[in-house]
Amino acid sequence: MLKDIRFALRQLLKQPAFTAIAVVTLALAIGATTAVLSLVNGLLVRPLPYRDPQHLILLLQHFKSQNLERIPVSPPEFKDYETRAHSFEKLGAFGYSSFNLAGEDRPERIAGATITADVLPLLGVSPIKGRFFQPEECTLGRDDVVIISARLWQRRFNSDPQIIGTKLLINGKTFTVVGVMPVGFEFPLQLFNLGNGAQFHERAEIWKPLAFTDDEMKMRGSRGYAIIGRLGAGTSVAQAQAEIETINAQMRREHSDNYSQDNSFGGEVLPLHDLAVGGMRPALLILLGAVCLVLLIACANLTTMLLARAATREHEMAIRVALGAAPLRLFKQVFTESVLLALIGGAMGVVLALWGIESLKAIGAQTVPRLREVNVDVLVLGVTFAICVATGIIFGLAPGLASARPELTEALKEGGRSSTQGTRRNRLRSGLVIAEIGLALVLLSAAGLLIKSFARIQNVNPGFNPRNALTFEVSLPKIQYSDDSSIVHFNNEAQRRMAALPGVQAAGFSTILPLAGTNSDWSFAIESRPLNDNSPSPDEEKRQVSPDYFRALETPLIKGRFFTNADNADAPPVIIVNQAFAKKFWPNDDALGKRITSDDDPKKNPKWIKVVGVVGDIHHFGLDIEPKPEMYVPFAQTPYFTTIYVVRSNQDLRGLLPAIRREIQAIDPAVPLGNVRTFEDVIADSIAPRRLSVVLLGVFAGVAVLLASVGIYGVMSFLVVQRTHEIGVRMALGAQRSDVLKLVLSRSLKLISAGTIIGLVVALMSTHTLRSLLYSVSAFDTATFALVTILLGAVALAASYLPAMRATKADPMIVLGHNT
Repeated sequence: MLKDIRFALRQLLKQPAFTAIAVVTLALAIGATTAVLSLVNGLLVRPLPYRDPQHLILLLQHFKSQNLERIPVSPPEFKDYETRAHSFEKLGAFGYSSFNLAGEDRPERIAGATITADVLPLLGVSPIKGRFFQPEECTLGRDDVVIISARLWQRRFNSDPQIIGTKLLINGKTFTVVGVMPVGFEFPLQLFNLGNGAQFHERAEIWKPLAFTDDEMKMRGSRGYAIIGRLGAGTSVAQAQAEIETINAQMRREHSDNYSQDNSFGGEVLPLHDLAVGGMRPALLILLGAVCLVLLIACANLTTMLLARAATREHEMAIRVALGAAPLRLFKQVFTESVLLALIGGAMGVVLALWGIESLKAIGAQTVPRLREVNVDVLVLGVTFAICVATGIIFGLAPGLASARPELTEALKEGGRSSTQGTRRNRLRSGLVIAEIGLALVLLSAAGLLIKSFARIQNVNPGFNPRNALTFEVSLPKIQYSDDSSIVHFNNEAQRRMAALPGVQAAGFSTILPLAGTNSDWSFAIESRPLNDNSPSPDEEKRQVSPDYFRALETPLIKGRFFTNADNADAPPVIIVNQAFAKKFWPNDDALGKRITSDDDPKKNPKWIKVVGVVGDIHHFGLDIEPKPEMYVPFAQTPYFTTIYVVRSNQDLRGLLPAIRREIQAIDPAVPLGNVRTFEDVIADSIAPRRLSVVLLGVFAGVAVLLASVGIYGVMSFLVVQRTHEIGVRMALGAQRSDVLKLVLSRSLKLISAGTIIGLVVALMSTHTLRSLLYSVSAFDTATFALVTILLGAVALAASYLPAMRATKADPMIVLGHNT
């Protein structure tokens, strides 16, 4: 075996150009395959980083009559599930949160979560220092403890071994550190997307006990928490689901005022792993299919190259057979060369994959859940090695058989030019090139559809002007800002100061960031529209905004007016609605002047809220999702601790940030800025997963086209060499160079046409799998198919043109003299 490997290396080194092209071809194909395998392994296959994650579930609710799916639960509902459900080993509630951590040079905004005492134990991940929360610490007055992440411990506290018991000033209150979670621990995951989860772009670094207030325990409609659970021994998801449905029915009976009686309210038991991979599965499976096509194209390419090489070595092989070499020996030698090529190309491919994965992390690690954990591990390396060997076997089989069975009579002739076996090999080479073109067209069609879809998403009007606008989050500690007036005063003063900064054109704030995907629904009743006893109240999205919020966003006013400073807590309640809201509830009437109420019973002296304006629709849930009906209320009438600011400026936005931070801290030095981004970054982050798919599939399609072009170039070059004598005869008999060019290109056009037709048929049969990834583009878009067909045909024809031109430059006297 070692002797065969040494001989194979010598043979490959004798033809460095051939070897380099073959290795690069394989490196591109296997590198792409390894990168996608790493993504599939890291995002789909690898278990979540918890104990027995297959038994973990997430419990969410739905109100189908109001088109609300997978929404959080309220504290009293969590208590009902916790006390009545027996299908679970444990249940825990959690919610996203952020914390103002004081100290050092300036306060820092830290992402985190509030969790009940059972959450971390049921995940099965223990602190590396300290302990879990105790049940009694999830009560008001005793919840002044925190667990921190290893990242925060290392970064902020320099891995202080005495960290347990350290006092931290968080949100204006003193907390004691009781635990440090391990490196790599992450909870909640970005994929949960609950509460303000879509604005939760950083991993949690602080966990605080979740202590429900007495008011929260009375509010079944205030849903802001998710439930995570571990199934009991021998309990299936279906059994747990059945029990949850029974508990939901009990809640409907016991609290009929809170739930409609049409069975639209319910809960869903969702396996955590399925929830984690559900949104990414279609794109990853499509990418996996794409790299399989790239790998097949590479195999076809290498087969044609090795067949051509075998033809040039046929005289050598014939002599060896004539001298007594066994066909199996010759086959083994050529086969060894093929597998060796595959392994060398695979090694380079792994290097390319490592580089590619790091590039992907740079693009989407903040917006694609778990992407930062993707790596080339032992499992991926093992599969890659198997693919390398299998690839070498596939593309080495036909050349090995051809080399082992040379036609001695023709091969031993110095001028022997053709044989039946040579014809069969030419047909095989042509068939492989047709397959390459067809497969490349399939990939190019898919990439074209995704690129067109992505371009259309980018051109969607988000409902605001993303240029020259900065956004950041401010959260006020409840201890210092315990009443509404203090919250309103801080934010009004902050807005006034920011609006006065040089270069600032407008400043405003809201409670929810556009494109955040965050629900904040509000039930209401419309004046003069009585509700049936069994019909639910309308329930739509609500946001609290400042008077200048829409001006800062540059969202157009359609009718009426914006809020003013006079719309304060002492003024009559008013509301602004978006166009979608006005069209849904007053399709044939003017929304201005209409009144709604949030009171449970609009018949009993309700507090009416008047519509004073209609604004353009803003995309809050994604550029590819139609804007929902939304209501906007004055912040001063319904203040909240956390606000999202928008600052529009004609100056450098990042350069403006220090001045903004100074103004905020001039009001309160303990309040930090968090989640600072430009609005262009907000839009880019919202479409990052789509961008990732487009980039990868576009790269794979480009590689496929390149390999197909190399394949047709190689076949046409070999055809020209093989038909040199014929071309010389034709030219000696008077054929013009243009005739020779037509002769060669006509052969090429036949191959391109056959490959294109087959590719179009396969593409039309398969692109329906892309429907879930397309926006405003048909899976059978004629223009895209026509464009990619013309593009591939032009590239393939250009690849054929060079060998054809070389054929026209042949000197018939030299050619015929060489072959006499």
